[in-house]
Amino acid sequence: MVLVTACAPTQTGIPRAGAYTPNLEDELAGVRGVDMRKDFADSSQSVNDYWTSDRVKDARPPNMPRPDGDSTGGTNEPPISVVVHPSTGPLGTVAPDANGTSDAGKAWSMAGLSRRTVGRLYFTFDGRNYVCSAAVVNSTSGSVVSTAAHCLFDTGPKRQWARNVLFVPGDEAGRAPFGRWTAASGHVTQQFLKGAFSSDKGTRGSGWQFDTAFLKMRPQGGKTIQQALGAQGIAFGEAPEGLMVLGYPTAPPFDGTRMRYCSTPSARTAQEVYGDYGLACSMTPGCSGGPWLTRFDPVKGAGYVVSTSSVGDGRMLYGSTMGKTAYDLYLQVDKK
Repeated sequence: MVLVTACAPTQTGIPRAGAYTPNLEDELAGVRGVDMRKDFADSSQSVNDYWTSDRVKDARPPNMPRPDGDSTGGTNEPPISVVVHPSTGPLGTVAPDANGTSDAGKAWSMAGLSRRTVGRLYFTFDGRNYVCSAAVVNSTSGSVVSTAAHCLFDTGPKRQWARNVLFVPGDEAGRAPFGRWTAASGHVTQQFLKGAFSSDKGTRGSGWQFDTAFLKMRPQGGKTIQQALGAQGIAFGEAPEGLMVLGYPTAPPFDGTRMRYCSTPSARTAQEVYGDYGLACSMTPGCSGGPWLTRFDPVKGAGYVVSTSSVGDGRMLYGSTMGKTAYDLYLQVDKK
């Protein structure tokens, strides 16, 4: 069951009461033109066959350059306040990070739900092997994984969709303790697909304000990925109460073999960069698509995803905010 709390647009913080199960037909009323969908033709068998141990080891992250600054400010989206609780149930007040505030990309203990729901996302662009990060998020279908849009759609000159998409939750140096899950489809917003560009000089275009994507995963052994592993919560239009950022940085000085984290007791909106969230964090490419969790419980390993890692420079990391557009996309992915 998906538990969602909806509250007045003026309310801030994660709501504590008023949970209900949404009627997706009603929620989808009036939602048009958000979803740019790619149905993946690669079968589960072919994807698993493709990702040999050597290819997994050699996968490299896509570039995560610092923005060139031509698209500043926020998205000016309509206000929204929707919260979907993690599969472990609603979380209470903010729990402090047991390891303290960190900006150094320290190895994470992979406690509780975080070990089963956060992992590495493998894919190919133009026959080349790449890797990002991703997380299972709670949904009615039990099949939704969040990541960054640039991990599914190449914003370079060729402008192509990913292939051979494979998610490995709890990845341990290429080992898959919770299985290898393949994607049936990938979904990004029209704004990103049509308005996000990148080159060796950096990223440009207003589409980078919407660097959020969702995957619809195929079931395995008769179970959805959420039934098998659980799911993180997700919140749209909510002010974060502290942040725990998880991912698998792969570019030096990291090697992608460990889940790592940065954390902060507060978050700021970095208006100079796409109006996104920003925090001091030295995680490198490969962490792209990893969840930014608020109200994170370090014992349960659970929180609410409010963003995913998007762009950075090795000192600062920025994550696209999840607002009305991201919520509409999530609803459409969950419905299909």
